[in-house]
Amino acid sequence: MRRRALLAAAGGLAATLLATPAAATPAGSGANVFIVDNAFVRDVQRPVVRISAGATVTWHWRSRQSHSVLARSGPARFAAPTRNHGSFTHRFTRAGTYRIVCALHAPGMKMTVVVAR
Repeated sequence: MRRRALLAAAGGLAATLLATPAAATPAGSGANVFIVDNAFVRDVQRPVVRISAGATVTWHWRSRQSHSVLARSGPARFAAPTRNHGSFTHRFTRAGTYRIVCALHAPGMKMTVVVAR
């Protein structure tokens, strides 16, 4: 019985943490996103990364397949070349919402970056 109560409490805590929106990463710091086979991952697949203007996002390839990083929409466009290893960092200087995709695996392989002022 005690074990069930502990598991229920842990599940409630996990649900609360997952439902709580993450604070924006401050300017001058950065967020990391991993590129695995057919997914962008940062705690979850298809993440929404919240940062402040001036902060960076670094994508790290951890995939056997080739992928790219392409800002399909947003205040500024950018792209990383298609590859299957290494990393790519972009500094977001303009506030707004950026829709990021892998050009090879869109529309399923996508994520969002929200940049606050």
